[in-house]
Amino acid sequence: MAVRRIIVLVESQYQELELWYPLLRLREAGIEAKLVGINVEETFYGRHGFPARAEMAISLINARDFDGVIIPGGFAPDYLRRLPVVLNLVREFYQGGKLVAAISRGPWVLVSADIVRGKRIAGLVSIKDDVNNAGGDFTDLPVMVDGNIITAQGPDYLPFFMEEVLYFLWQNKLCLDRPSPDGWLTDTTGNTVLLSQLCRGKAGVILFFDSVFSPQGSQMLPSYLSLKEEIEKKKGILIPISSDTFFAQREFIEQNNLPFPLWSDSSAQVIKAFGVWDRSYLARWAAFLVDRQGFLRYGEDCPGGDLDNLPGFRRKLESILG
Repeated sequence: MAVRRIIVLVESQYQELELWYPLLRLREAGIEAKLVGINVEETFYGRHGFPARAEMAISLINARDFDGVIIPGGFAPDYLRRLPVVLNLVREFYQGGKLVAAISRGPWVLVSADIVRGKRIAGLVSIKDDVNNAGGDFTDLPVMVDGNIITAQGPDYLPFFMEEVLYFLWQNKLCLDRPSPDGWLTDTTGNTVLLSQLCRGKAGVILFFDSVFSPQGSQMLPSYLSLKEEIEKKKGILIPISSDTFFAQREFIEQNNLPFPLWSDSSAQVIKAFGVWDRSYLARWAAFLVDRQGFLRYGEDCPGGDLDNLPGFRRKLESILG
């Protein structure tokens, strides 16, 4: 189930690599990526004649329904920047803290949307004056991340550009009041189960933690026994998840006589879906509350692992458990 949705803007004379590489890389990562143009099902041709058909019309896109936008280069941005509907949409993504990513001449659209002021922007050197005159700070670095704006010089740096794009998406928690993401988890016997099956008809806590090998993991995990018992009395469930192998988790449970299971997400697909993946290749400590209908009702990082210190956690937990 795709839990991130990104639009990729397309117009005539787009740069082929800068459109297709991000589009396919997003889809490979399990992210729903849509080609969006001025008219639905219109075919646009790239600088080298390769066709791309728009799947959705820009006028039908609501920024609230998507997690960001990618603007490929070529000469397409010069056409896109002339359209108020495009500029308004890009501005909405930016103001909402969502991903705004552009390559080579793509930042032209950001300039016309007036969102580069005070921002460091990478791109082709030919747009340097446009960026600086709009109040931005043009940089000759291959890739630049400044808040929720990610820019790159050109196609040579697409792998690094997409690494930053994916990291941005994976380290931003999901919006609440949406269905919980799904994915496969492994128990300490090596059996796999879908998260949705564990939660079916149950409210409870999905707890992400870094590792059983960390000092925090070994200290905090045994302390959740009382919380687990409290939740289960009301027919709920506690699901602690890390990217540790199930062998490591089983050894930890046996050594510490832990009276509840841990769940392994060694591929980190569930961890990434919830937006708590860290550059250390571990999950961040974070807690989510899921109601009996499978909707997310709360989500916060908890660096110290102390759930009761999270603002609103206890009140929301009591509400969903009923």
